[in-house]
Amino acid sequence: MTDPQKSAFRLEAPDSEGVAVIWFDQPDKKVNTLSKSLMGEFEEILQAVKANKDIKAGVLISGKDNCFIAGADIDDLNGVTTAEEGAALSREGQRVMKAVEDLGIPTVAAIHGDCLGGGLELALATTARVASESSRTKLGLPEVMLGLLPGAGGTVRLRKLIGLDEALPLILQGKLVGGRKALKLGLVNDLVPQSQLLARSKTLASALAHGKKSKKPKKTGAARAQQLFVNTNAIGRNFALNKARTMVMDGTKGLMPAPLKILEVLEAGTYEAEAAGFGELLMTPESAGLRHLFHCITTLKKDDGPGTEDVQAIQVRRIGMLGAGLMGGGIATVLADKGYTVRLKDISWQGLQSGLDYADKHFSKGVKRKKITRQERDQRLNRISGGLDWAGFGNAEITIEAVPEVLGLKQQMVAEYEDVTKGGGIFASNTSSLPISQIAAKARHPERVIGMHFFSPVEKMPLVEIIVTDKTDPVVTKTTVAVARKMGKHVIVVNDCAGFYTTRALAPYMVEALYLATEGHDLLHIDEAAMGVGFPVGPITLMDEVGIDVGAKVIKVMREHYGERLDLPDDDVNGVFVEEGRLGRKASKGFFLYKDGKSVTEDGHKVIDPAVYAHLPGGAERKPADPKAMAERMVLALVNEAAWCKHEGVLRNAESGDLGAVMGIGFPPFEGGPFKYCDRLGLKTVVARLNALESKLGRRFKPCPLLVQMAEQGQTFYP
Repeated sequence: MTDPQKSAFRLEAPDSEGVAVIWFDQPDKKVNTLSKSLMGEFEEILQAVKANKDIKAGVLISGKDNCFIAGADIDDLNGVTTAEEGAALSREGQRVMKAVEDLGIPTVAAIHGDCLGGGLELALATTARVASESSRTKLGLPEVMLGLLPGAGGTVRLRKLIGLDEALPLILQGKLVGGRKALKLGLVNDLVPQSQLLARSKTLASALAHGKKSKKPKKTGAARAQQLFVNTNAIGRNFALNKARTMVMDGTKGLMPAPLKILEVLEAGTYEAEAAGFGELLMTPESAGLRHLFHCITTLKKDDGPGTEDVQAIQVRRIGMLGAGLMGGGIATVLADKGYTVRLKDISWQGLQSGLDYADKHFSKGVKRKKITRQERDQRLNRISGGLDWAGFGNAEITIEAVPEVLGLKQQMVAEYEDVTKGGGIFASNTSSLPISQIAAKARHPERVIGMHFFSPVEKMPLVEIIVTDKTDPVVTKTTVAVARKMGKHVIVVNDCAGFYTTRALAPYMVEALYLATEGHDLLHIDEAAMGVGFPVGPITLMDEVGIDVGAKVIKVMREHYGERLDLPDDDVNGVFVEEGRLGRKASKGFFLYKDGKSVTEDGHKVIDPAVYAHLPGGAERKPADPKAMAERMVLALVNEAAWCKHEGVLRNAESGDLGAVMGIGFPPFEGGPFKYCDRLGLKTVVARLNALESKLGRRFKPCPLLVQMAEQGQTFYP
């Protein structure tokens, strides 16, 4: 029998209506997860319920204040070595969920907070589900994000409960839904205030025990017709699955096995197909890479930066924002969304208004999509104010600047800020390449200057790169990290240098694309080569999106600091582009053709502006494509620079390098990041390929000494 003092499960005796409560609360853990080690204990509780004839119904609820069950324990998965073992693990999960389903009494899952993966699969095995109205409550099956599929009966039960048409996006895309959407889908039977969750769940359990049937939402009109067509008709089912398969291939280029396997399993519709598919996917390198990424996320949640272990973050309520452009407006919008009071400053009323309009447009879109109410939109907008002077900034605990990438201007902002705040606040620079130590060079309080590198568009990009100098106060670091995390961002903390980590790693990749273009390769083929190995967009498209002028400034900084080693190209192409106003999408004039502010497309592909070829050697005559060779050049240029960042101590750990590359600059997520990529390929192979490229193309491919040393010693970045 399990020691009650260490037990994760507790059975509360039945009340006068015969309703018992099973509490799940793992000791010494912030969230509940399902692990192999807990299954025996859970089954003991189920047996106790079954043996007690006074129990007429049961409620399963979490003892955590922010989580029902966050999913399965990833460590259980990482220990599996064969597909057969993986399938057996899945069958064991299915068996336990079947025991819940066959308990012989009605059961209700009372859900507050995260109900994900195995947590939702357990809830699906109960008779009914009640969710709290809290915004914290999220339900979903995100296993596809780990390169897997639900393995404890989720593919069968979810489809049975809400139908194939509604189940497809949840399982294929790993979408999470809040309580309102879950109720509309029929995923939960009732939605109640958190304070009433247990009481209402017990009432429902009692009603079910007395023969009352739980209600399901009824669709009407076209929605009902579509549901019937897909869920009750073989032709409709096949149509939906084939349409989903086409969308998967368009979205993943066939590089991700999990979505395709999920469709196979849904088509079969059996528990055995689910178990076999789960085992197969668990052994794929893509799942290994994605699970490694999850390891990076969980590891870095505990990293607040160097020297922060024994310090407390400052409580931040008010934040200043210098610059109301695309980046400044985006940062202010996310800050206001997360409850901060934001004061914008710009050099013109027109610029200020554009920042306010950015927020209004974003929150109004949230109202239209029913993610927030009109009142909630207005509350968020009221948190943002602005002006052309420094009024209000003296009260801000932290100020973020997003002014143009000009060193003198940023130094001026620091000086003016220190005059306003008397050195009492934190100054965070959203620079993409300038060293923080240079920005703080003339500051009276350099210890209060830090880098806070956001990625555009801010509301969508999941990463913030925090840059610290040897003078940065650990309290400043910890406070800035806390703000970024409250914004809902993943955070990496790196040491200062020109370009930091993400810009440094991305620059050689982009530069290699320029080399390929000047060698006569087709611009579309360059993009397709990169996307063919898993980058979300190609480098040519990225240059147009970010801004060709921004790229030119970054290359200038990189040339100044790393030009001798990297052998960067001259400014011929970028320089001429900038001179003629060819700045990319923002100017409707770049590598691609634009009309009315939108890209011109033909046959699903963007159209290159013919005028571009006048600036490229060889003109419009382009070489035949060799996608594999082109992609390898770009990827290894990035990987080698990432290794240099680790070698020089810019990266404090390999996890930051992997997470930063995937979340910040689009490195293929299923590779797990550049360091995991090196481990998978083998460091000796990586070094050999870099040596071959150096012999052919020059010193920019000279292998980083760290890679050479580790290859010679047979080491890996991860055990």
